[in-house]
Order: sequence, then structure tokens, then C-alpha cells
Amino acid sequence: MPSIDNVNISNMKFQDTSGIIVLDLTHAGIIIATKLAEMGYSVTAVDVYRTVNENVLLELEGKYGIQTSKEPVPISDNDLVVSPAHLDPEYPVLVEAREKGIRIVTHHQAVGSILSMNGWPEKGTVIEITGSKAKTSSASLLAEMLSQKMKVVLHTSRGLELWENGQCRILNLGLSIAPGSILLAIDKMNELEVSAECYIFEVSIGLTGFADIGIITTLEPDYPIAASTSNSSDAKMNVLSYAREDEVFFLNVKDRKAQDMANDLGKSVFTFGDSEYSGQDYENADVVADIVTDNGYFSLKIKHQTGTFSSSLSEKYNSRSYATAFAVSTAVALNMGISEHDIIEVIGSFEGLQGRMQEKELAGRILIDNSNSGMDIRSAERSLDYALNRIEDKDSGVIMVLGEEAAQVCEGLPPEQVSEFVKQRNADLSGLILVGERMQNIGNGNSTYASGLEEGLEIATGMASEKDIIISCVKCFR
Repeated sequence: MPSIDNVNISNMKFQDTSGIIVLDLTHAGIIIATKLAEMGYSVTAVDVYRTVNENVLLELEGKYGIQTSKEPVPISDNDLVVSPAHLDPEYPVLVEAREKGIRIVTHHQAVGSILSMNGWPEKGTVIEITGSKAKTSSASLLAEMLSQKMKVVLHTSRGLELWENGQCRILNLGLSIAPGSILLAIDKMNELEVSAECYIFEVSIGLTGFADIGIITTLEPDYPIAASTSNSSDAKMNVLSYAREDEVFFLNVKDRKAQDMANDLGKSVFTFGDSEYSGQDYENADVVADIVTDNGYFSLKIKHQTGTFSSSLSEKYNSRSYATAFAVSTAVALNMGISEHDIIEVIGSFEGLQGRMQEKELAGRILIDNSNSGMDIRSAERSLDYALNRIEDKDSGVIMVLGEEAAQVCEGLPPEQVSEFVKQRNADLSGLILVGERMQNIGNGNSTYASGLEEGLEIATGMASEKDIIISCVKCFR
């Protein structure tokens, strides 16, 4: 029986265990359970949300010797419970574990421990990124910047990518950003015999504590998790209490509680800020990204600890939507020795991420495409403002497709926020299509319902005149 003692991550040293219960197989818990079983542990896997096919559960039992259940199981001889950060703490297994003093760790911590025990990678820098906003765009910009001098593997909600000399090659599509998917991404790299000098992982609702560099893009907007017993910001900051002692963190200058926690724990911290969202104190950051306009042209001014430099910005996308991503990626790239020239080259040629607030054409109409896994009500507001500014004809209007398509997106689109948005901005819209089952009861006299993004866009196209602008703001996987 292997031991989890002496894991090289602060406060993550598990006791020798006779058995491990893994809760929640929907959000990449299956890969955590199978990895632990392959390492020799006795594992019981519980399908908390009852979403896993019976054949999959049978394979876990037959191939890996994992006991499975769709019902809560007794603690019995198990002495460790692995649970996602967002699970209701009143789930019976968690209640019994607390009553009996059985240790509970998160999926994030378990993945960090597995990586440490397996000695991955043999060499290379590991970067993890989380946050409420700008995760994918920050990670993608950073990968391109770092690829100017090194080979980079990037895992985000867009897929698994290999970056070299500013060029991207897709290795795999379809992985989620739940912490357990890091293990799947590494399996895919091994299968393809791909290695790199730097590995960047986008992670939902927290970090594993295993990385050399940890990034929290922003804690805002915050939202309740775990049956409203805690907030997403707490889950994201929690890594500061168990991360490796030498992990370096990049934090948003406006997230004071994260900085205070990091300072109290003696963590090495760099801060970044941007003028769009960070308030008046953003200039106190180690790196500041400030989008400025001059005669209608946008540019990015970067101020860092040893000087300033500027980059032009393309007009083919809404650059203000990427202010945080510019700040994050530039801060880390400078710290890792990327030259100002290379950073300027990447930012100057950037034209937005696919599905991240891009202007396109749909059946002869202007389409503002902002449907993606990171979409929230704030970006919906910015999309509407952008569309209203694009209207050039008094007879033109804006038709909006708004809602959620992927129930498995961890950080959802709260119906109450959509309802408030509709009340506040209904007068700005000539048509509204609400997407997703949870949005059915929100409508008003100006709205229509669609079950998915594709249907919503079809309805919008039928409603729109040739002069109208269509906005697509549906939370979904692209």
C-alpha cells in the first residue's frame, strides 16, 4: 500500500490511508478515482449527481477495482474523502466524515498530490490560472508570449494546444477545466509524446497548489457555491493555504483579501491591474495595463517596475474586453523574461479569441459573438453597449440571444441576474431570445424562448432586418 506522506506541497501531507472515497464523478472525478486506484489505493467512487452511465461505472469496477455507487456510502474503513469545492457540505458522506474526524480534501488538492507523487513533469515550468473572468484569454495570450522563446503546452476550455514560435497546433479538443482534467491532459501529452518547457493549465474554481506559478485573474464577480454556504472567491483563494512554499502568485491589485491572505502566509506575490475594472488603486500594481484612445484609435500602455511601453491594438475586436487579460499575461511574461518587443508583437497582432466578443457576419447581419464558457452578465452588458455604439442607422435595432446552453459549465449564469438585466436593459433591445431551461420564466412581452444557441440564432436571424445587429451571449462550451 503506497503512502501519501511527505507530499512536497505545504499542508497537503495525507496520512497513510486504508481507503479513499471520491465524490462527484461528473466534474472529472472519474480520472481522480482511476489515478488513485492505479497508484494502489482502495477507492470508492460516488456518482453524486447521478449523471454517469452505468456501463462507465461497471468499467470502473471491472478494470480498476473501484467500488461505485449512486447513493451516499458509509465511511466504513475509509480515512480520506476527496470532494469538489462546490459540493453541498450537508451531503451525507461529508457530514459523517466531519463527525468522525475523517480528513476531507478538495479535487484540487488531490490532483496536486497525485502530480507531486508521480514526479511530473521531469522538467519545465508549470503555471495554473483561475478566476471569475479572463482565464482563457489570459492563458492564451500568455502562451503566445512565452512561445516566442520556449515550447508551451496550453490547456484551456478551448482545448489542448502546443505553442511554438507564436504558432499554435491543436493537440486535443473536448477536455473540461475541472481540476481532474489536468490529469487527462497529461495523459494525452504522454500518448502523443509531447513535452514542453512550460505547461499552462486553466482551472475552474481554484488551483491545485502544485504549480510553480499560480494566477488568480479576478475574484469578481463573486458568487455562492456549496449550496450557498461559501463563495467562489474563498475556493479560489484557498490555494494560498496549501500551495508549495515556493509557488509564486500573481493577483489582481483590486482583490485585497487575496493579497492580505497571501501576505499573512508569507507567499511571494506580484500584482497586476487595469484601468477598465480595477478602480483607482490599479496604479499601485507591479504591472498596469491601461487602454487609451487617441482620435478613435486604441492602444495599450504598460507600466511596470522598471519602465513603460505601448502597443497598438487591432480594431477588429473589442479590446476593452481584454484589459484584464493584457495585464495578467504581460505581468507573467515580463517576470519570465519575455522582452517588451515580443510582448508588443503579440498584443499588436491579437484580434480576439474565437467566441470572445468578436464581430462577425450572420446571414448578412452584423453578429456580435460573445457566446463562450466564460460569458457572464457583465460581458453581456458590455456586448450590448458595444452593439449600441455600432448602430449607424436610426432604423437599426439590436436583437439579443441570451442565456445558457451547457449545464455542466461550473460557473453558471444565474437566472436572477438575467432577470435583472432584462428589466434594466429591455428598452435597448428590439428583440430578445432567452436560451436555456432555467430562463423560461424570465421573459417579457419582448422575448422568445429557445432551447439552445443554434436555435436562438435561427430565431434572431428570422426576426432581424438587414440593418439590425444580433448579439450572441450564451454561456456554453465552444
